[in-house]
Amino acid sequence: MGVYTQSIKKGLEPDENLNFLEWADKYLYLPRESTKEYGKYRSGRTPMVKEVLLELSPSSPTEEVVVQKPTQLAGTTIGIIFLLASADMSPGPSLCVQPTGTLAESFSKKKITPTLNTTIKNSGRLKGKIKDRKIKDSGNTILEKIFPGGSWRFAGSNSGAVYRSESVRYMMLDDFDGIERSIGADGDPGELSDRRTGTFKNRKIYKNSTPLLKDMSNIEDAYKLSSQGRFEVPCPHCKELQYLEFGGKETEFGIKFERNDDSEVIKAQYQCIHCKKMIDEYQKEWMLPRGVYVHKYPKRKVRGFKYNALYTPVGWVNDWIKIVEIFLAAKNSAEKLQTFANTIMAETFEQRGSRPAWKTLSSRAEPYKITTVPSGGLLVTSGTDVHDNRLDIVVRAWGRGEENWLVYWTRIFGDVTKQEVWDQHDNILAMEFKHESGVGLRIASAAVDSGDNTHIVYNYCRRRRPVVMAIYGSQKKNQPILGRPAKKDVDYQGMTIKNGVQLWPVGTDSAKSIIYQRFNLIEPGLGYYHFPVGIDDEYYQQITAEKIVSTYDRKGFPVKTWQNVRGNRQNHALDAEVYCYAAAIRAGLASIQWDVIDQNYAAQGRGQAPPVDTRRKRRVISRGINA
Repeated sequence: MGVYTQSIKKGLEPDENLNFLEWADKYLYLPRESTKEYGKYRSGRTPMVKEVLLELSPSSPTEEVVVQKPTQLAGTTIGIIFLLASADMSPGPSLCVQPTGTLAESFSKKKITPTLNTTIKNSGRLKGKIKDRKIKDSGNTILEKIFPGGSWRFAGSNSGAVYRSESVRYMMLDDFDGIERSIGADGDPGELSDRRTGTFKNRKIYKNSTPLLKDMSNIEDAYKLSSQGRFEVPCPHCKELQYLEFGGKETEFGIKFERNDDSEVIKAQYQCIHCKKMIDEYQKEWMLPRGVYVHKYPKRKVRGFKYNALYTPVGWVNDWIKIVEIFLAAKNSAEKLQTFANTIMAETFEQRGSRPAWKTLSSRAEPYKITTVPSGGLLVTSGTDVHDNRLDIVVRAWGRGEENWLVYWTRIFGDVTKQEVWDQHDNILAMEFKHESGVGLRIASAAVDSGDNTHIVYNYCRRRRPVVMAIYGSQKKNQPILGRPAKKDVDYQGMTIKNGVQLWPVGTDSAKSIIYQRFNLIEPGLGYYHFPVGIDDEYYQQITAEKIVSTYDRKGFPVKTWQNVRGNRQNHALDAEVYCYAAAIRAGLASIQWDVIDQNYAAQGRGQAPPVDTRRKRRVISRGINA
């Protein structure tokens, strides 16, 4: 048979009907520069990928696949197979989203391109479909690669334009927990991915990530809505299936280890949860190929998959002894323990001190009445969070060592452009709070947020100086709780105003960190936050509405920011607490002579003249706005 005849016959042959798992095992080659086990791909080394690839295949009716995983264990490889196999056998427009544009570029250059080139070189698949970048107008750039019937686009989640361009058939959300939870007015990235693929009946969405923080994890949220499959393996002794977990000293399952006299880990085994017998790590070579995903909700359309580093193939870096060593090095450090939970166990982590439980704070309410001040409270301040249709106000009494007592929390509803709203605010500032000694205390310093209604707040504060100050939350990190003020003396017409209002910057992230640390104090004393009986649950839910989360800047570096636990949860009371604290600092919280004030209040309560002449300071502290 001649060469031409062979070519014609080959061209008339139908395309192979392979799923993505079969395609990868037959054609995929992994590059030396981006993987430990380079060369011919073998799905048998990581059996937990098999069902995932089958569900991503065009032959499966599944439209969305979610994988919650540890680091460096097949998640990204699944994504690469997803892109390459679809381009080869079932092409269509594809979009791969990374947390930032920098990471998207790195993924294309360091993961996709080397794998593509190695596969073409060794198996010939995709040859001629993805054009050489060196050719002008080739349709092959770092962030976009065009091929017959489809394309790949790589982009960062920090660009809202990613979610507003043309529809795609395939979408990959890689490192999903690093992707911003809200892209300005564009909304949640998970929902937006649905919109981008909505016009394709045969669409596929692949989300994968190592999880980060509890209640703020994109991948955990997606997994909870899925079939919740966990990769379970049989015990070599009793043959019963189980999901491998780290366990602990008190558990009769999980990792058990031995150390020598130098505290070095010399042995690590796994105790079966069923028969309680010990499993040696080499037995994973029998266990892993026999593993299956057990789905908690098998009828759900979204297929979810979860596994951890205990499933690492024998011979790879993270063996059981190494995992124990990582845990022992991390157990006394919250930051390292989070890394262990996230990257090894593929679990979210609840940061201690980052977000106290609202019910815990509510349960420690004390038997003093609202609008009354216990004996330790000697300075009263307030903070007001301003919105278009409401004011949220917190009033606290402060004492030695910044110990403090909530004495009032309220909300004034109404159009803040109307005078009646601010008249009600004046009434609160003029309230008298009865001290335990019998003395009536008034707000000595008040901070009002100017962020959303700038000139309205300026005008209000200007006429009530020096007690009332206009503040704004600084966007800079690690700023002092109260910075130096700037003069703002321009009116609506742009005219200079004599003795214009001062605008005080507040380091909101610094203040929240301190407040949350103090919320977690157990015993009254320095910095302790007290709450009266009678405050409703809404207040406690609002002051615990945020937590510190790890995000990424534009260059792909991790940064810690304060974010709402759920985007729609109100946090106005927390903001008001921050402003109330700033007002206390403005009133001289760090330099007040507490003993003198305490003696004065005690004397006044007995109807006596103050033993020490502190009249000027007393007027500011006890009489507040009417001084």
